[in-house]
Amino acid sequence: MPITLNDTIAALATPVGLGGMAVLRVSGPRAWEIARAVTTPPSPPASGGEQANTARFARVFDGGELVDEVVVTLFQAPRSYTGEDVAEISCHGGRYAATRILEMLLARGARQARPGEFTERAFLNGKLDLAQAEAVASLIHARSERAGQAAARQLAGGLSEKVRAMRARLLDSLALLELELDFSEEDVEFQAKTARLALLQELARELELLAATFRQGRLVREGIRVAIVGAPNAGKSTLLNALAGEDRAIVSAEPGTTRDVVETHLLLDGIEVILQDTAGVRVAKGAIESEGIARTRRAIENADIVLLIVDESDPHWPEPDTLALLADRRTLLVSNKIDLRVNAGQTSVAAPGQIIPVAFRPVSALTGDGVDDLKRALISLMIEEETATGEIVVSEQRHHEAMTRAAEALSRAERQQTEPTLMAADLRDAVNALGEITGETVGEEILDRIFSKFCIGK
Repeated sequence: MPITLNDTIAALATPVGLGGMAVLRVSGPRAWEIARAVTTPPSPPASGGEQANTARFARVFDGGELVDEVVVTLFQAPRSYTGEDVAEISCHGGRYAATRILEMLLARGARQARPGEFTERAFLNGKLDLAQAEAVASLIHARSERAGQAAARQLAGGLSEKVRAMRARLLDSLALLELELDFSEEDVEFQAKTARLALLQELARELELLAATFRQGRLVREGIRVAIVGAPNAGKSTLLNALAGEDRAIVSAEPGTTRDVVETHLLLDGIEVILQDTAGVRVAKGAIESEGIARTRRAIENADIVLLIVDESDPHWPEPDTLALLADRRTLLVSNKIDLRVNAGQTSVAAPGQIIPVAFRPVSALTGDGVDDLKRALISLMIEEETATGEIVVSEQRHHEAMTRAAEALSRAERQQTEPTLMAADLRDAVNALGEITGETVGEEILDRIFSKFCIGK
């Protein structure tokens, strides 16, 4: 949709539903005028008596009927979220008042804001760069402490500063190279070839290291998907309940009780973990069990780590087709029912030959013995220490792709030492790829795709 900044937009900025209060946001050249038109006394008054960046009490009437008593907060450009004149009307929560006031704002000349349009205007008006704007959405949707912290670091400009610094160094080198091309007949060298090559190699390494954090960043942002897999009656459902700290799955001595994938979410050390208790994989006895087994296989394919659980008192494994799926998955072998051991010695449980577990943990899902150690192992296997200690990580697929393209362009440029024209073209590709991250070189289509994922009102 064409970008326009010459109209005034309005939307409910808080979630729809019951609550103590709701906030309606109006932004654009007529924001104050429209806010004045729906409030009594006018906010701001038609002349004098009101300063920008202040809040005041007012009432909203519609055809002489009192709609609500509100607080109107005024922000004057450029000292506002969007960089434009903004009015925010705080009313009582619930559907009635907010809906009526929004209808009045739209009737007086405001346009319903598109998803993410307030943040899009903040970007277009230079209040945020594109990476920071995306961090707004990540912060809103953060489901865990670590995800929120990562989004907050990106919103504060941590990633943007790194990218802009690399891009600035590249631009300087590109400018000198293009100057040399302008004076090619005079054989002038404005930057030593060895220095340029060293710069390209250094920046390529920095980009590759930063791009390599994407796997960790994705896990922090989206959570760790854990599939609990094993033969029927190995104790999968009991383990899910023990990890979750509540009864989420039906536990029964009857084999094949779990027919579907049972999912629950929990937080471990500030990281969201999505646990999936899967159907015991065996020869299906009916259509329902067959579908459950198919879903088990899909859960394994989508999992970040698999808990392969075995009853150590009577070891049985899933069927060969399922074990084959685990061959290229990160698998943690869980030896269950240690409470049934006859003596204190550990029973030896070896994984099938095609499986090389990344770790082994003995537990009793019934008594809880070893479950806390299993939780710690899950996090330590998936989240590296630098991610846990607040380093900048890449969590957006778009950023990862742009960094990968920039690194590839630098690698091509390194091989073009004798072809300065081709090298300059590769450096421009790298500069443009990095510019996509912060928004210096980004088209309207990409902006539409990014901001359409936002909620309305933000």
